[in-house]
Amino acid sequence: MADHLATHSLASCGLPGAWARHPAWTVLDTDFQDGRRFLSTWLAWRHDPQRPRLLHYVGIAPAATAAPADVHPNDEWGTLAHALAAQCTGLGPGFHRIQLDGGHVSLTLCHGDTQAMLGEQVFQADTVWGGTPQDKWAAQLLARRCKRGTRFALHPAAPAAPTTAHRAPLAVLLQGAGFQTDPPSPDADGMVDAFTGTFEPRWDIPSRRTPRSHAVQPPTRCAVIGAGMAGASVAQALALRGWQVTVFDQDAAPASGASGVPVGLAVPHVSADDNPRSRLSRSGTRLLLQHAQRLLARGQEWDPSGVLERRRNAAPHWHPQAAWIKPATLVQAWLAQPGITFVGNAKVAGLHRADDTLWLLQDPQDRELGRFAVVVLANALGCATLLKNGAPADALPGPELQDKLAALQAVHGTLSHGTYAEDIPGLPATPVNGHGCFIPHVPGAGGEQWVAGSTFETDALAAADLWAQHAANMARLQHLLPEGGAELAETLDRGPVAQWSATRCVTHDRLPLVGPIDTPTGSGLWLCVGMGSRGLSFTALCAELLAARLGAEPLPVEHSLSRSLDANRVRRLRPAAAKPAPAVD
Repeated sequence: MADHLATHSLASCGLPGAWARHPAWTVLDTDFQDGRRFLSTWLAWRHDPQRPRLLHYVGIAPAATAAPADVHPNDEWGTLAHALAAQCTGLGPGFHRIQLDGGHVSLTLCHGDTQAMLGEQVFQADTVWGGTPQDKWAAQLLARRCKRGTRFALHPAAPAAPTTAHRAPLAVLLQGAGFQTDPPSPDADGMVDAFTGTFEPRWDIPSRRTPRSHAVQPPTRCAVIGAGMAGASVAQALALRGWQVTVFDQDAAPASGASGVPVGLAVPHVSADDNPRSRLSRSGTRLLLQHAQRLLARGQEWDPSGVLERRRNAAPHWHPQAAWIKPATLVQAWLAQPGITFVGNAKVAGLHRADDTLWLLQDPQDRELGRFAVVVLANALGCATLLKNGAPADALPGPELQDKLAALQAVHGTLSHGTYAEDIPGLPATPVNGHGCFIPHVPGAGGEQWVAGSTFETDALAAADLWAQHAANMARLQHLLPEGGAELAETLDRGPVAQWSATRCVTHDRLPLVGPIDTPTGSGLWLCVGMGSRGLSFTALCAELLAARLGAEPLPVEHSLSRSLDANRVRRLRPAAAKPAPAVD
């Protein structure tokens, strides 16, 4: 049931034939509407035996998107439409990354003003669809998202096909921005009169159009150091794109550190001004829930339960897009993806250039662990030690990043958990979050479990007193559950109780460090660390951002927002930490 206009757009840009034998293909649609062109493109991709491994589709719409209503639920096109609709609920302004067909189809929905959304992009498309630009500035902005050879099909804004006289100014406008238009050719029904052609400017295209501090290369061999949530999520994102990824960890099994927490909450951060941390965690949580839905057993390993948030001096807030998840199972599922090899009991102590294209990894005995085109450091606090003690001087990051690595902080956390020794009436139906958390219904081998926590302790000696940490967790229940929290804590303490403790890696501004490590020797070293206590909200987004930047793909969030995660961002000191002014006599 493919749409007429969508079918014409595909044919006018040479699809699906044009993408044959390409590893990836990127489509920009500045007039997404209800997604008919996307659905037709997705359907064509599915049925093409020579399709690219990855289909990136960036759609811009002024407001929230709803899939077509006039679809038959039993045909394939209708099935895809319903899959799209299921992922489009509750989307607000801004960028939204939606992964379909096992992640091989990546849809980035951008809700907002067309020119503003185009200005937040940093990629070049292979195919461009949408409406014709209305002035030279809009045409130049669209041209910045094209590369030489990009095919386009742009439809006039007028409801009827324009006359030749009306077409002429639009054609001149497009040609002035570098778009070479084909002769007018309405379709057989005379219903479509689009401007089609190729982006072929008569001038050289400046390389500075796309911000990039590394050389883009085809997928080869990559090493990821660290097999927690950060490393595993990066590994699956790169393996999905065709990289052969080896994940090294100093422990025998994955998720042996903070990612081994028995259960955690994937819930967005909320702030009055909707600051970057809130926006990033909201995008990251939605993306993580897509991974959980695809890879984990609902009701056993995760559950999209929603979360009630209670903060002091604030009204309760309900998060419908939130869940409890057993992180270690997600780490295992990510590492089980094709193209990934896990190597345990492997401490990386040396990092050297084997030649101009490869990095050589060594263990503490100087034995070679392998040679890789790209190395991603996802080993939390260990990244600073490795770069300082295991890398040559010409591979050290610049002073700005060294300063941020030196500011990484170890924060210890203890979680209390147990099974119920007696029936407890009035338990919350869903998890409660705030100053601590309480997850009441978690399936376990010994029956239904509860989880409460967790502490945020910078003093290692204080963190070592697990029973004091447990007492702090129980005290938090009084604030999370104003009615009956104290009695609940006493009841839980009468049953089997255990503590789980680990150390988190926290950055100077509580946001992860993601991106290339700028060194005099060039690119090839990348960083993905500092998830803090919000690993479930950040890891999937950080991995997708790293993979997108590495491959010059569409970003999962706005470019301006992504800079809040950039490993090379400027470190802003808090006023108390600023250097005092010199005394004046």
